[in-house]
Amino acid sequence: MIADRRVSALRRRLGDSGLSAILVSGIANVRYLTGFEDVFDGEANVALVLTDQVARLYTDSRYSEACEIAADGTPWRVHVPKESVYTELCNDLDADGLKGLAIEASVPYGRFKFISEKFGGRVEVVDQWVEEIRRTKESGEIERMAAAAELADRAFGHILDRLVPGVTEAQIALELEVHMRSHGSEGVAFEPLVASGPNSSRPHARVSSRPLEAGDLVTMDFGARVRGYCSDMTRTVVMGAATPRQAEIYAAVLDAQVSAIDAVKSGVPGLKIDAVARDLLTERGFGEYFGHGLGHGVGLDVHELPSVSSRARESVLAGAVITIEPGVYVPGFGGVRIEDLVLVEDGGCRVLSCAPKHLIQI
Repeated sequence: MIADRRVSALRRRLGDSGLSAILVSGIANVRYLTGFEDVFDGEANVALVLTDQVARLYTDSRYSEACEIAADGTPWRVHVPKESVYTELCNDLDADGLKGLAIEASVPYGRFKFISEKFGGRVEVVDQWVEEIRRTKESGEIERMAAAAELADRAFGHILDRLVPGVTEAQIALELEVHMRSHGSEGVAFEPLVASGPNSSRPHARVSSRPLEAGDLVTMDFGARVRGYCSDMTRTVVMGAATPRQAEIYAAVLDAQVSAIDAVKSGVPGLKIDAVARDLLTERGFGEYFGHGLGHGVGLDVHELPSVSSRARESVLAGAVITIEPGVYVPGFGGVRIEDLVLVEDGGCRVLSCAPKHLIQI
């Protein structure tokens, strides 16, 4: 993807701050600002320095060739230091005569301390400058996320025939991952979550060796990754015929989810969307069992801006991709969560997750 618009947006933010340069080292932010693909892994030693005139990328020899190829035709100039990345980076900042440096709040403290002591000018921590630009997606980003959502949809259809008593949570999680990978996913957006029976009352239960049993609620939370971009979807099924209580909880969660999706459109604060689902679950008698936020942004990371929760005062904007995922979790009984990936539009939204979400009884 061409990242010129992104670089220009960050330069405007930098200019408004009165600082001379910004240092970016978060991998997702580096990928976003450069537009480089198939270059960085999760352990990449890479940093960007951006000023109104300079766009430098610092890395080591492991990534130098791929970076040089990817940088061709872009404003980014690749530097491969003989010493450490951050030693040469600070020396260059001093040589440029820069007096003020913005640095991401997410940077490890040891790195912040080193740069603060090595760089001769003022260092100021800034929070989520790049992440705020990432909130609204370009058409190419949306296409990738829609493709990732389709892979997850297909994985859910595939797994239904494999949900039988005796198969373990770990086996289901592995099968979901293998299916997504074998059909084009670049790894997975996150480790699949499979929680059955009493484990399903824990929103982020660890996958275990517990075998599925008749009568279990089974919650599966998983996502694919296509050309860097994630999807995120949750479905809950019942092993066998649902009990009246299970059916009641499922219907409440589904109604809350559909109602909240209907409330999504550009300009609506995240807390108002959250309130639609939360109020409905409270009316049905399940409010105390819904403790987490309703949703979050998705993109290069599976959790990013914007937030959709009871504390999210900022509005969601057209182009944002968010999750809508209410849940009810009753300790000792089990839980239900239903989650879709949703594209915010001016007059409403478009749901990218298409897997069925009616009550499925295996």
